[in-house]
Amino acid sequence: MSDLPKYRDVSVHKPDVPADTPRSEASSSRSDANLVTVMGFDKNDVLFRSDKVGTVQWRDSDGKIVGLLVRLRPDIWGFSHRGDEDWEANLKIYGNPDCP
Repeated sequence: MSDLPKYRDVSVHKPDVPADTPRSEASSSRSDANLVTVMGFDKNDVLFRSDKVGTVQWRDSDGKIVGLLVRLRPDIWGFSHRGDEDWEANLKIYGNPDCP
């Protein structure tokens, strides 16, 4: 039997919004769908912005991956960190050891 996580279908209901509904200020070009923004300590200090992000990983002071944030579907993200029961399986699937 494999230790890898099982695929689960997770559906999220999105309310119907009429096409003529005006966009709010929050949904400006900086708030496009699926956009991931990485910021420094200042909210105006944008370090990275992309709508193509699939996995975010961060490392400890020894360079080992300690956490993963994974886009499972356009509006669904999963989080895993060292110490989770399925950490090794998730690391094999989503971790990238070549990233510095």
